[in-house]
Amino acid sequence: MTPFGYVLDDTVLIELGRRDIGLHRLIVSFDRAHVRTSVPFITLAAAEAVLSPDQRLVVRGVVEVLEHVYVDPIAAHTEAARLAEVVARMEQPADMAAAHVVAVSYHLDWPVLTADASRWDTIKAHLPWRVELVEISDLD
Repeated sequence: MTPFGYVLDDTVLIELGRRDIGLHRLIVSFDRAHVRTSVPFITLAAAEAVLSPDQRLVVRGVVEVLEHVYVDPIAAHTEAARLAEVVARMEQPADMAAAHVVAVSYHLDWPVLTADASRWDTIKAHLPWRVELVEISDLD
């Protein structure tokens, strides 16, 4: 098992881009406490797609500046195989942003940090394993 951390889903990344100050404080506090956070690459791309160019810069800044925030790419066959296993079990068309979060969460054995737990209801129904969610709400 990898040291404890969280996998950020697209709802969190979108709120970061929208400059949710409470969420920014939370992620910075994780970083200061050496709590690792993972940002699945496909999820990052999906979140950025719904943000404005300025909002994308905010998300990229968080990812690039904080020491304990890591982007998890699909850089090897093993990562592609994990992602394919999740996608194969999802209702089609597959939600690739969620699929990458699930694959990384399952691999690292870390919970998913989400701003909207209901976003996961349908996805969890199709998976043979448990997806642990930590929902954050209004932090201000």
